[in-house]
Amino acid sequence: MKTPAIVARLVLFTAIASLGIAYHRTSHASALPACDAQAIAKAGRGYVCTVKTKGGPVSWRVEVVVVSGSRTFRVFQDQKSGLYVSDDLGRHSHDSVMKESLCASPDYVAQKGNLTSVTWHVPSGYPRKLNGKKGFPDHDSDFVVLEEDGIRDAIPGLTTKWFTSSSEEDGDKSLYSSYGYDGEFGAVNAGCNGNGNVSLRCVGQVAQ
Repeated sequence: MKTPAIVARLVLFTAIASLGIAYHRTSHASALPACDAQAIAKAGRGYVCTVKTKGGPVSWRVEVVVVSGSRTFRVFQDQKSGLYVSDDLGRHSHDSVMKESLCASPDYVAQKGNLTSVTWHVPSGYPRKLNGKKGFPDHDSDFVVLEEDGIRDAIPGLTTKWFTSSSEEDGDKSLYSSYGYDGEFGAVNAGCNGNGNVSLRCVGQVAQ
């Protein structure tokens, strides 16, 4: 039978151990370099950096580097959400992205890092104010999550582009207008049909 003194010591030991683990995790995150576009553009597989966000530091990892001819592709992982982000698949209209299922196409395996364990899809991109409304799921869309986790600081080459999403404006396909992600300001806005001028990056998760 444990005496009160022994129980007290066990509680104290557990508390100290918990504080030690928390300190280790915080120290590890703060020891990582801040994400820098020039460094990331040259980084190899396994490189990890952090972005300071409103919700605290978020780590991003260069998951894969693929050299294909004269081009180099990088796949990134948002370590907070677990989402993988492909390299740029080029410019496409929203209709072609969806009808041709480009994020599942074998034509872009290099941009997706040849990751057979990851299931890829076109990012959802409805604004947070529509969570649970007009047929949208009651949780944040992919682009809202990635924006809050600092994607524009972690992945170079976004600031001059718009990116198409899978989300139709107000959930209505008859409007022929989709939401898109503004890589310069981080906003999710409607009226992003593409017309061949909007870029595509796929997002993915490890298949269960």
